[in-house]
Amino acid sequence: MSVLAHRKSQNNDQPSVLPRRHGTRLRHYWRSHGWACHDNIDIDLLRWGLVEEATDSAQASCFLLTDAGRAALGDTVVHNRKTRSRHAQVVEGVARHLVGLGRLVFTELSVHTVDTNTENARWAPCKPDVFSLTRSLRPDHLAPQVHEVKVRRSDLLGELRSGKIERYRELAAEVFFVIVEGIATVDEIPAEYGVIVWRDDGGYTFARAAQKRDYNLETRHWMAMARARPFMADDDSVQLSF
Repeated sequence: MSVLAHRKSQNNDQPSVLPRRHGTRLRHYWRSHGWACHDNIDIDLLRWGLVEEATDSAQASCFLLTDAGRAALGDTVVHNRKTRSRHAQVVEGVARHLVGLGRLVFTELSVHTVDTNTENARWAPCKPDVFSLTRSLRPDHLAPQVHEVKVRRSDLLGELRSGKIERYRELAAEVFFVIVEGIATVDEIPAEYGVIVWRDDGGYTFARAAQKRDYNLETRHWMAMARARPFMADDDSVQLSF
């Protein structure tokens, strides 16, 4: 493989911390043959001098990390380890597991649901930690699920007292609490909700199944999903459109 000569940009607008997608792309090039995606992210990486173009024997366009690229990748790893909260780690772990099962997963979904805990029913935002669907064209096979992550006992008890979890039942056939090991027992959570116990080593125990109920996803639910971005694991396709 030979490195092609290319002109380095004089643009010094590289952010101190790489955006998530740029860091993911650098990691992709680091652990693969570096076949180029040829999108805006590649343009940024070239401008910032983090990659350089090369050719292989088949004349495919590839990128190799420069010394600056390796340093930026290391800085990104350190930054992610420092800033990622325990809650975010568990949410990502649950989402990755569901993606591995072939489900369509959302971790940033926000939808208006009916709040019946007030004197007069009103619309209220609902933001489940993890919402997922089976990839099916049949409405009765979608099997929507909500996984609500709790890493502190106070947060779990507060949510159970507030009744907010009831709004998730509008979205899903099954609702699960994912609790970090040691913050509560299964019996403390109402029987209609499933319980998954998350361990410190990243493993989990399926402690109780959730009671299934009928669901009816309406236009407002589908519009919320259309606005949201599905969760994409780092080992999914990394090519992005312009």
